[in-house]
Amino acid sequence: MKNLIIVALILVLGSCNSAKNESTKVTQSYSCPMHPEIIGKEGEKCSDCGMDLTEPVTQKPDSKSLKK
Repeated sequence: MKNLIIVALILVLGSCNSAKNESTKVTQSYSCPMHPEIIGKEGEKCSDCGMDLTEPVTQKPDSKSLKK
């Protein structure tokens, strides 16, 4: 009986840990310093001026503000 409780506890704790890791995976978006409405991934270029996208985006952009 004791072994069954230990195994159940390990399974529960293991599943909680994996759920936490999945929820922390956040894709960071960046914007152009001159055109903040241009949003993309790190290392991409602004489609208007060609500058690197370097400014981290803190708010989740709506679909209207995304410009490619």
